[in-house]
Amino acid sequence: IESCCFNRTFSALTVDDVYEIAKLVGAEVEKLIDGYGKESVEGLVPKIVKVLELLEIFVSGNQSLSLREEELLKTFEQIQLQQKRRWGKDGEEEEAHTERWVLSCGNAILYLCFPPPLNIMCLLFLDRTQRQEREVMLKLKGVVDKQRDELRAKVQEIATVSKEVEALQEQLDRFMKMNEELRHKQNVLQTQLKSMVERKADVETDLKEKNKEIERLHRQLNTANGNTQLNKADGNSSVCGLPTVEQNDFDQPCFTKKEVRDILFERNELKTNLFLVQEELNYYQREILNEERCPGFLLEAVRSAIKERRKLIKAKMLGIPLSSISFGFLTRAGSSRSPTHMSNSASSWEILGETEASEETEQQPTS
Repeated sequence: IESCCFNRTFSALTVDDVYEIAKLVGAEVEKLIDGYGKESVEGLVPKIVKVLELLEIFVSGNQSLSLREEELLKTFEQIQLQQKRRWGKDGEEEEAHTERWVLSCGNAILYLCFPPPLNIMCLLFLDRTQRQEREVMLKLKGVVDKQRDELRAKVQEIATVSKEVEALQEQLDRFMKMNEELRHKQNVLQTQLKSMVERKADVETDLKEKNKEIERLHRQLNTANGNTQLNKADGNSSVCGLPTVEQNDFDQPCFTKKEVRDILFERNELKTNLFLVQEELNYYQREILNEERCPGFLLEAVRSAIKERRKLIKAKMLGIPLSSISFGFLTRAGSSRSPTHMSNSASSWEILGETEASEETEQQPTS
């Protein structure tokens, strides 16, 4: 049926053929709707309906013209037969008359086959089709221009993103180098911490030995004082006994107040240095695990604040003025933040000032 409808010429088409064509076109439109949705054919269906209506009008007019043409031909044949019967003898006159009549009939047939209203309709349909094609081409051109602009914008965006990626890669390289430097500093600090721990252990051992020696001297002093009190019989013997006690006291090994004060001050300083080293180590461990970085000017500000804070802590723990504080190996150039918490080992320390040391040494003879 499809080949029969679409293989015919325009003069052989009938109204039934137009209906069959409409049926086939409707089936194709349904396929488009099923495949791409109703929105894909919203603008196409009214145009197809209009074309089918025009085709139906054209086929109907063509059929009526064909019928009229057949009627005229039949009438012409009948008139020709009648003339042959009437004027059988006058052949030449009959032929001339027939030619004139055929020419007039031919003009009439041509006029009937292509009437002026139908020609105007076809021209209007052709003009409308051309306008629609022009509009479609303009829309397509607009879409192409829009897509071209979008592609250019995407290319520029890709170039910008590529530059950002390169900048991030350079920043990552700087961070990796900074991480390596921090690891190196951490190793150095760990080595210093180990040496400080060993030194602390040695100092604590020396302190224990000195404390034992001081306790032994206290016991000897108490024993000497008890013996002196037993030997007192009267005022003369008590006066004579004092040089004996002093003589015995000078014979025993002992420490002066200045030496005890120096020992206590050295112990406090060692504990302070150890506390600061542990703070530095904890900070570097947190800094290595933390991926965030501060700007350069903020690093300098925080570095100066850390130095002042360390001086203040050491001055308070040692009980000495700020002007006499010196950190030595504890000074660093890569710190960027002050520690946020103190080491747990610092909570058990006992820091003695000069006044406490002097009081302790003054209590030794009295005890």
